[in-house]
Amino acid sequence: MENDASEFDLLGQLRALIEQRNEAAEAFDVFKQDAVMAPAAGSDIGEASSDEAASMAAEEVDTFTSQTEGLMESATDDELVAAYRQTEGEVGDLAAETLLDEMRRRNLDE
Repeated sequence: MENDASEFDLLGQLRALIEQRNEAAEAFDVFKQDAVMAPAAGSDIGEASSDEAASMAAEEVDTFTSQTEGLMESATDDELVAAYRQTEGEVGDLAAETLLDEMRRRNLDE
């Protein structure tokens, strides 16, 4: 039973990272929209330039990538397989695809 908890944690942690990434992407989209609309509205929304915003977005991507890689590297083979089996394994499910990519990298069977 203890093993099931760690497998659930792997999938839960991965889904939490994906949710954080999605929230950061959404916030960046709102920033871009505000930056585009600000000159038209004549307001001073945001002091950041588009270059700064792009740099911040790139940092978020790097952070997400390194956190995800660290999570996958720290998982055991059994945890990866069990977590993948908890997903529907559907194309477009980022958690399932991430787990499957790591399983393939390690030459594990689905």
